[in-house]
Amino acid sequence: MQQKKIESLERIVSLGETLLTTFDIEGLLTQIVKSVKELLEAYGATLFLVDPVEKLMISQVILSDRIEEIVLKVDKTSIAGYTALTKTALSISDVYGDLSKINPQLKFNREIDEKFHTRTRNILSQPLVIRDELIGVFQVVNKIGGDFGEIDQWTLRNFSVVAGIAILNARLMERIQEEQANSADIIEHISDKVIIQDLNGRIIGMNHRAAEDLPDGLTTRTAKGELLTKVFPVLAGLETEVAKVIEHNLDKTFSGGKMPYVILTAKNSRRAIEKIIMIIKDPKLSSSPELPPDAADASNAPDVPDAPDAPDPSVEPKASHAPAHPSKRS
Repeated sequence: MQQKKIESLERIVSLGETLLTTFDIEGLLTQIVKSVKELLEAYGATLFLVDPVEKLMISQVILSDRIEEIVLKVDKTSIAGYTALTKTALSISDVYGDLSKINPQLKFNREIDEKFHTRTRNILSQPLVIRDELIGVFQVVNKIGGDFGEIDQWTLRNFSVVAGIAILNARLMERIQEEQANSADIIEHISDKVIIQDLNGRIIGMNHRAAEDLPDGLTTRTAKGELLTKVFPVLAGLETEVAKVIEHNLDKTFSGGKMPYVILTAKNSRRAIEKIIMIIKDPKLSSSPELPPDAADASNAPDVPDAPDAPDPSVEPKASHAPAHPSKRS
């Protein structure tokens, strides 16, 4: 028994290396179910993913002849539904037998067997739960050469952890890609000029408004990797502001001076800056360099009093009653 567990664990680790680096969700789900079928040496396997809003389970991958899709409620009337509702595994050696010992409402759905002229003998059902979050349910049917045993339950329980993490990773990557696509679409259609650079000041991308001011001979593709200040010398004055943003790990800074701009930062999960996004309102980026703009709007600078007029020598100065040490400005 112990040797079989070691062999099974080695296979799970080997499969996990592939699954945890696969981010195409459809391909991942197919690979997961194929792996379960091979690990447990079964004729058929299904992966149900749970819709928590509708409280339904929808089969994502079914490795069994002729069956296309199954939709079940998360309740006690089906084996997979019961597994999802109670978050407990079930191993049933005779699905046509009396299941009321498990729960009075529980019964095997014979419709699929009748429709496709098959015969389900036994079922092993396992919930996919990560940090108390129910992701789905594995349902493996018809063990080749007998019934599902203790080692099969142990194998599926441990593989479910790896599969659950892989699914969550793939979903996260899918959301990130969607957000990046949405951000790229917004940047492309914004009316201002947008340029994205890395921490070394090299161009990563730009929208079409910024591309209109590229020097002759450069395109958005060929400009990637070039120094921003080399391509757009007029932006040399922003180097100091970008350096401040990076040094102090700021989210943004802006100015409403001669060349209005907004500098935003894109950060990773550790809150470290990965790239700089500059939104420029200046009408022309290809003009000659200007003096570096202040980080704050010039309109917010304090008023400087005019220099006093020179005293008239013909007028005798009046005695001053001001205190010897005037108070400082706040």
